[in-house]
Amino acid sequence: MTDTIQKGQETVPDLSLLVRSDRLRLLYRQSFPGIFVSILAASVLLAILWDYQDHRLLLAWYGILSLTFLIPADVDLLAWERPYFITLLLTSLIWGIGSLLIMPAESQLLQVITFCFLVGLAGGAISVYSSHAVMTISTIAAILLPATVSFLFSGSGMLVGLAIGAILFLASAVRATRFLGATLNQNFLMTRELDRSRRQAERMANIDDLTGLYTRRAFYEFARVVSNASRRNDKPVSMIIMDIDNFKKINDSYGHAAGDRALVKVGNIFQDRLRRSDISGRIGGEEFAILLPGTTMQQSLAIAEQLRKQIAELRIPAEGKTIGITASFGVASGMDDLDTLGGQADKAMYRSKQSGKNAVTAFEQEVSAGN
Repeated sequence: MTDTIQKGQETVPDLSLLVRSDRLRLLYRQSFPGIFVSILAASVLLAILWDYQDHRLLLAWYGILSLTFLIPADVDLLAWERPYFITLLLTSLIWGIGSLLIMPAESQLLQVITFCFLVGLAGGAISVYSSHAVMTISTIAAILLPATVSFLFSGSGMLVGLAIGAILFLASAVRATRFLGATLNQNFLMTRELDRSRRQAERMANIDDLTGLYTRRAFYEFARVVSNASRRNDKPVSMIIMDIDNFKKINDSYGHAAGDRALVKVGNIFQDRLRRSDISGRIGGEEFAILLPGTTMQQSLAIAEQLRKQIAELRIPAEGKTIGITASFGVASGMDDLDTLGGQADKAMYRSKQSGKNAVTAFEQEVSAGN
């Protein structure tokens, strides 16, 4: 089997999913500092309230908060999105609702201090979770709203004032978060579109449109790398040159559309039957080349013979009927460089043509015949 890019059937991922993955990746990367900040803030608040609140209540709140950070992340970013969101919301609610429980009711000063911690965490959420607007807004709301609502109905002018300030902060945070989220999303989208355009340009330069195989330039470029590596490791390399028989006659008699269909079907056979390690390309109008790393002459002849038989069994629609095609193969194998192997395989292929076409000829056989 050939590589995906060589088949001409590369799966193009949905840009929206790619952008979503990019946002989540940034979110997870930013979350780690946020986790430590949250634990640190909880530790400092615990120390401040230690002499004014029931120790068991404080430790229970701190323990529950710590446990929410022990859920492991999944390798699949998209699969982990919902569990992560639930975990984040749960942590925020523990801060928001838990703060009401641990605030000393008799001390407005400590209530204000606790509320300042909440505002600080909410502000930090904007920078930490800015890549995901829904998570950011949900986090801020879960942290601030419980205490804000409680302060609104507390009857204390100071606490009501803090609540009104928190509401204004929440409104501005929502606006800022939506703007940051939209900007990041646009940047991610532009990056992905540029990357896709670059890949398409590379593909157009390397892949033959009809067959999905490498173009001549790309074939020799990649084949030379593989061939040189095989020679360094003292491994044999084989080269197959194949030419469709009487191709000009097919074009002249049935039109270029029939010839194109023949090329497409040959390309499909190569894609389906060759190994992933093999490199195949269309190096001329109806001429193809295959590099088989780590393959002996006998193995290469067997592969060429299988391909020859499959091509001979093809039926090509042409002007209301079907026609058959054949191909001639030349095979060379050894430790020579790519250009030498290519020349040997090409000579062997012409020997197949001279002997009646629809045949496979090894370069050694050609030499033994006196050529």
